[in-house]
Amino acid sequence: MNNLRRDARSFDFILLALVIALAAFGLLMVGSTTGLGNGTMSPTFINQLIFFTTGIGILLLMAFVNYEFIAKFYIPIYIVNITFLGIVLLLPRQAGVARWIGLEIGDFMFGIQPSEFAKIFMIIVLAKIIDRYRDKINHPLVLGLILAATALPVILIFMQPSLSASTVTAVIMLTLLYCGKISYKYVIAVIVVIIPAVVFFYIDLHVENPILVDRILNEWQHDRIWNFLYPDYGDGDATFQNEWALIALSSGLLTGKGLFENQIFVPLDTNDFIFSIIGAEFGFIGSVSVILVVLLIVLRCLMIAHRSEVFLGKLIATGVAVTIAFQAFTHVGINTWLLPNTGMNFPFVSSGGSSLWVFMAMIGLVINVGMTREYSMFESMGKKE
Repeated sequence: MNNLRRDARSFDFILLALVIALAAFGLLMVGSTTGLGNGTMSPTFINQLIFFTTGIGILLLMAFVNYEFIAKFYIPIYIVNITFLGIVLLLPRQAGVARWIGLEIGDFMFGIQPSEFAKIFMIIVLAKIIDRYRDKINHPLVLGLILAATALPVILIFMQPSLSASTVTAVIMLTLLYCGKISYKYVIAVIVVIIPAVVFFYIDLHVENPILVDRILNEWQHDRIWNFLYPDYGDGDATFQNEWALIALSSGLLTGKGLFENQIFVPLDTNDFIFSIIGAEFGFIGSVSVILVVLLIVLRCLMIAHRSEVFLGKLIATGVAVTIAFQAFTHVGINTWLLPNTGMNFPFVSSGGSSLWVFMAMIGLVINVGMTREYSMFESMGKKE
């Protein structure tokens, strides 16, 4: 029988340094967009600074509390996840959305965004379920359990509405199922279903009286997709953000205008379109450098997943890597207008305390996985002697 041993000497200081450097750069960029260059420390910047410093503490905590112990509570974690996602829907909506549970004190807003925490919660929950039923992963009942466990939070998040967060949750499930070695017959079956569904969605989007599109998407979501496909359609309100983000991004040319020097207004520049500000101030070289740092973080997570001797650890580390990669890719795609605007933040860089806390906690889990390995009962006996 194998046991688990933790080795603090395996603590990944390189991954820690990469993450802190990227998050510190993100803090600087949030300051740049909110007047730090003029000596102004805005509430947004101060909030981000608080979440940055406390986020490092959360990362270290998650690194040293055994992830196997945390995963044992996957059912309570799931219940907490669903509870908070449900509470959000009962709160008054702001600008047509309901995503935050918070407390406002003067100019400062302290709160959480349950859809962000759902990402790490679902990585833990799904990884534990797949690990527990590893030998029965292709049994219809097990697959049904996994699909049902994912569908509920996806639906609740979509109702906020948050298409981006619900998509990330679905990607996490698909990734972990693939890592769990789901049978290719199910993969083929999904492809057979998805292709006609995409074709139907595209056709339904173009008819005068849609059968399904208008029932699934809000009007502004519909307009964003339509304007992405046909930029010259309508008055351009749905593409206003993308247009100015692309102008700012391209204005930096090769080396950028310099820190605090962007003068182009970009809506949501501290969050959904912060990459465009990076491009404006640091140019193509700076933008590519940030992407490379993210790539190094993802590769480091995948390396830890590959080396892990514990299947649960492999799943968790891979889930984190794919989440970071998917969000970064989507964010950059939106900022460069290669993808329709879905409101995706940039991991570790965009403003948002919940997002920063969650990604810090994810990295803590990955470092945790890297410090844990199995050892045989003979090693155990020798240790006792």
